[in-house]
Amino acid sequence: MKAEGKRKKGKHLADWLPFYYGWLMVPVAVIAQGITGVGQTYGVSVFNPSLQQSLGISLSALSGAYTIGTLAAALPQSYIGSLMDRFGIRKTTLGIVLLLGAACLLFARVNSLTTLLLGFFLLRLLGQGALSLMAGNIPALWFREKLGTVTGIVSSGFSLSMAVLPPFFLFLVNRLGWRSAYSSLGLLVWLVALPLIALLRDGPADVGQHLDGKTEKEEAEANFLEKDENAWTAPQARKTAAYWIMVSNAALWALVITAVFFNLLSIMESQGISPAVAAATYTTYAAASLITQLTMGPVADRGSLRVLMVLCMTFLAAGIAVLTLASSPWIAHSYAVLIGISTGLMSVLGGTLFARYYGRTNLGQLRGGMLTAQVAGSSLGPLITGVIFDLSGSFQISLWIYVGILIPAALVSLKAIQPVKSSETQAA
Repeated sequence: MKAEGKRKKGKHLADWLPFYYGWLMVPVAVIAQGITGVGQTYGVSVFNPSLQQSLGISLSALSGAYTIGTLAAALPQSYIGSLMDRFGIRKTTLGIVLLLGAACLLFARVNSLTTLLLGFFLLRLLGQGALSLMAGNIPALWFREKLGTVTGIVSSGFSLSMAVLPPFFLFLVNRLGWRSAYSSLGLLVWLVALPLIALLRDGPADVGQHLDGKTEKEEAEANFLEKDENAWTAPQARKTAAYWIMVSNAALWALVITAVFFNLLSIMESQGISPAVAAATYTTYAAASLITQLTMGPVADRGSLRVLMVLCMTFLAAGIAVLTLASSPWIAHSYAVLIGISTGLMSVLGGTLFARYYGRTNLGQLRGGMLTAQVAGSSLGPLITGVIFDLSGSFQISLWIYVGILIPAALVSLKAIQPVKSSETQAA
């Protein structure tokens, strides 16, 4: 992204703040992560009963539309990331926010399976995908030494929204009806996000500052400035093992998490757990995820990212294994703690690994590729679990299949070592 250079004293808010402007970008990114809830599974699923009743469709038809819409939404994410690299995060986010609000208004007017499919596509494309990508990229544009810490803070927006938004959405549905509720959400997206974009900038150079708030002298002495010639292009990164391990793990993680969340009440009910307890595990999950994001973010600043990746996949495997045994409330909440830790670790990894391993010049395209895989994985999870359940009448089979895949994925993560450019990768 092109820097606008230094501004004259007093020409920008950054000149009047007593602290580094990047710290103002942190709450902007946190709120942006929270806004993605209008297109996340935990938010959309609140409207499922209303959609079935209003449109007169079966659960399988609803799930099928959600799967197809989500899978289609995965495809453009890398391209959206390249738009950020080309035009900057501010202009790209502005376009995404305007379209996301409009998508909510459109979704409030769906009247057939076809328009429902279109609505799911737009919500997943812009909410779960594009806006999440932009929010996740903000820390890497402003921080390097503190990137892990800041990424953990920004990722907390997702956990907080998961704890707060579902009951808020349900309140709107009960008070206004589901159509007016989604229309209201579209207006809220604009009302909350547009003022934030007025503060958003493409990086420290736009306000005459340097990464982590360093002075020009400090940056030079620490060899802190990343040179474009040392940055990895997307084709170069795709020739490294670490890239594919991260992308594959992100897709697998999303597949398993979405498969479980989409069917959680049914899974637990089949094991004798009440819907109230099942719903309460979401709060436990969000709390565990939040704590992990805040505590493991600083670890990611100096620690081994591949070790964090191993832990991420291991905790997810353990959580799903515990879920298969959940026959009491305390076991159900234990499952939520384990996968909450996994989610916190995945959030930290997603925001730090590509910037540390491959630089920032093509960060949008690189993380966009990961998000494509992640969104695609989330589209397949509910479908795979549903098909296996229809054939076998049991959720246990699919859950143990997931555990069996996650364990080798955790072991392979040990190979995700930071790559060094070779003549082969430089030629890409």
